[in-house]
Amino acid sequence: MIPEITVEEYIKIREEVAAFLDEKKKNHITSYDRLPDGKHRRIVFNNANKLYNKSKLLEPSISKDLISLLGDGIGELKSFDHRLKDMESIKRKIISDSKDYDGSYQRAADNITDAIRYTFVLPDDEYVSKVDEYLHKLEGIGYVECPSPNEKEVFELQFHTPYGYQIKEGSTRDLYQVVRDDDISPEVIELKQKANKLRRIFQKSVPIPNGAIEYNYDPEIYINGKGGKR
Repeated sequence: MIPEITVEEYIKIREEVAAFLDEKKKNHITSYDRLPDGKHRRIVFNNANKLYNKSKLLEPSISKDLISLLGDGIGELKSFDHRLKDMESIKRKIISDSKDYDGSYQRAADNITDAIRYTFVLPDDEYVSKVDEYLHKLEGIGYVECPSPNEKEVFELQFHTPYGYQIKEGSTRDLYQVVRDDDISPEVIELKQKANKLRRIFQKSVPIPNGAIEYNYDPEIYINGKGGKR
């Protein structure tokens, strides 16, 4: 069920989100800056730098392979300029995720799977068949569960419909920035709840392509009829 919201509530949440992000930008205090001492910052920086440099080295070959899939003119590669997570984002994610690994920055860094990430936009009526086709093609050139074939480097590949991508980039990006913020003060927690409610409303408005819920990738079956078992 899509949560209800009034126009007045919508406007108020948007104003509060904008004010919060403007204040963060002005003060520019990050979770990295708030670490207790230089030792913590050094460990986080070293792990982030190692992951960033490794991703930067592997990215060109992965990008080449993914771009080669799109010769059919149907799928579209979006947000390509942001395919590499920058150092600040990696540091923030290491710090945030370390809470799930008993405070270990090393383990948090080792489990980051989206330092390299891509977004494909596919037409609604061909969404499932093209996802299936692209996954089979990736497996055919050596990708299994989407780590690169050269090293055990995992990257993220998102598939969106045009409207879904529009919602992600145009309507909910600022809300996500609030939700992921590591400030745990009561007033910010309350704002996160409001922002997340609005995110859910937008996300629920995205139609699910036919067959997407039931779809499961099977390496032996091509649902688009271009090869393999039927």
